[in-house]
Amino acid sequence: MYTETEMQNIYQCFARMLEYPAGGTLQAALTAQGLLADENPEAAALLKDFHGYAESLSPGRLEEVYTGTFDLDAACHPYVGYHLFGETYKRSAFLVELKQRYHAAGFTFSDTELPDHLAVILHFLAMTKDNTQAEEIARDAFLPVLDRMTGRAKSEGFDQDEDAEAPKTEAESNKRTPFHGVLEALRLILQNQFQVLNVLESSA
Repeated sequence: MYTETEMQNIYQCFARMLEYPAGGTLQAALTAQGLLADENPEAAALLKDFHGYAESLSPGRLEEVYTGTFDLDAACHPYVGYHLFGETYKRSAFLVELKQRYHAAGFTFSDTELPDHLAVILHFLAMTKDNTQAEEIARDAFLPVLDRMTGRAKSEGFDQDEDAEAPKTEAESNKRTPFHGVLEALRLILQNQFQVLNVLESSA
């Protein structure tokens, strides 16, 4: 199980890998590998593969792959609220709540991005001093969405309005890139982290 500080460092690395490539992608993958090697070798291996792939591409080509993965494939739209609620009023409420939490914590992000973008939330989790809130967001919002994006969950398990069109799961998509490996690595980390926490809480 990772400490609060270790989880913040992990969140920061994944934020760099899951935001639009801007020069820090390769270093973030290397740093994360070191953090994960002992506790979660499977996730570390996925990031090693991702690093090797990203390193082989020109910056422009990596940007194209990123766009193709997250912007052109509905199964992997990088917005947590979209996967949880679809394009409904519930997502709008979710966005407002996130903004309020960010403001309360003194967290700022680019005004060109929505507050429920994967990388924005990860940057927030990396800086917030409220560990309880960080665990709540990661467990109740982020992990279910990662289950969905990696094809591990069915749409019935999500809090979506009945009339909302559910995004396709990754398993339903024919497009797969190494960025999916990054998502899977993060899913493995959070799943393991919260399984351990649940065990500790139940035995307390």
